[in-house]
Amino acid sequence: MSHKRIKFKDWREARRKRAFDLHEQGWTGRAIAQAFGVSEAAVSRWIATKERAGRDAWRARTRGHKVARLADEQRRLIPDLLLHGAEAYGFRGQL
Repeated sequence: MSHKRIKFKDWREARRKRAFDLHEQGWTGRAIAQAFGVSEAAVSRWIATKERAGRDAWRARTRGHKVARLADEQRRLIPDLLLHGAEAYGFRGQL
């Protein structure tokens, strides 16, 4: 029998995958929660997501991010701007 090696992005993925496997073996949500030290609500959400999204629901989702509004040159100036302080740029006080 060959076992396919699974690559996990992080420990949370591995935990959800194991929880799904245990659920398929008949473990209750309460037993899984106690074994992993998480709330029953968390396990319930994982199982609901699996039922809604399918077998690979344990995989982490890539979260999008906003495009940076500052250009690289502007970002490089930030330490210098902070060094001069807020008053140097017309603000009252150092906040």
